[in-house]
Amino acid sequence: MKNMILLLMLVVLVACGKPSTDSDSELVISTASSLKEAMLAIEIEFGKVQPNTKLMFNFASSGKLRSQIHQGAPADVFLSASLKDMDILADEGLIIKETVMPFAENRLVLASLNHAESNDFSQLLMSTHETIAIGEPKSVPLGEYTKQALDSLELWGALKGKMIYAKDARQVLTYIESGNAGLGVIYFSDTKVSQNIKIISELPEAQHPIIYPAGIAEESQNREVAEAFLTFLTGKEGQKILEQYGFTKVKGG
Repeated sequence: MKNMILLLMLVVLVACGKPSTDSDSELVISTASSLKEAMLAIEIEFGKVQPNTKLMFNFASSGKLRSQIHQGAPADVFLSASLKDMDILADEGLIIKETVMPFAENRLVLASLNHAESNDFSQLLMSTHETIAIGEPKSVPLGEYTKQALDSLELWGALKGKMIYAKDARQVLTYIESGNAGLGVIYFSDTKVSQNIKIISELPEAQHPIIYPAGIAEESQNREVAEAFLTFLTGKEGQKILEQYGFTKVKGG
């Protein structure tokens, strides 16, 4: 009996001293809204290699997410549709600079429910009497990219009265799908998540490519898991999923 008690005590001590491989962790990821469907697909595949990690997504425009992180909102990883928003947080010491890495590119298209395809992007926008949905240029990367493109074609001032501004990329899509806007400038990747809209024309290629960077928050308590997520995101499986949702690999990456 005495030997049995000693054996049980030894088992308990060994169990207590052994590091757990089944401990759960939670990763909070502040994510640009244009990445939503791709991230939900990545969540499933990442879960197969990290089954004890729960991903918690916060989807919004990159500008809003930057503001939230700046104000102290919890986040382990920031996935931005804008290099500028990422750089601001890195310069403020809120994102660890050495963890910042580009992981995808995107492009702009003009989309609609009903319009036929057009090779003359400028003429179509100038002649239409319909509302044109775009992202808010001051806070939404999609809107900023759209304004840059329209400025380069000297169309911004002439179209101002026709445009309706959205709080993020996904709301632009909603405006088009609901008929609240006859036309809208969206990311090419957004056309992969809507069965109703169609591409009318591609916008002229921007002077600077639309690059999505990722970075780990300085305040993250789960850096090891965050690094594992970024490794998956930039690896073969993560890139394959992103391509399925209309994103392209970073040139030179």
